[in-house]
Amino acid sequence: MGSKANIYIDQGTDFRLSLELFDEDNDEMVLSTITFHADMRKLYSSKKAVDFDIETANNDVTLVLSADTTATLNPGKYQYDVLMKKATGETSKLLEGLATVVPTITEV
Repeated sequence: MGSKANIYIDQGTDFRLSLELFDEDNDEMVLSTITFHADMRKLYSSKKAVDFDIETANNDVTLVLSADTTATLNPGKYQYDVLMKKATGETSKLLEGLATVVPTITEV
């Protein structure tokens, strides 16, 4: 089971969430051999609302949604999770929680 964290996404704005990863010995992880997957849904059983773009650098994994993408989301609560798949095939959940999309009043 992964860690739990609720997040807030402002509709129509860029969203970034960075995760700093370490292995069980508290050493930096070699991310070049690992793939990451993350998406959001209204319910676990519903169709995917959006895939997060994922950026990796050093031992940081960053979930990214562009302003254009968040503008297409309806305000409200969603569920999300982040999975990590190692080159060995081992898959684990890093993070899960509620993602609340908050409407934005000001238009740019």
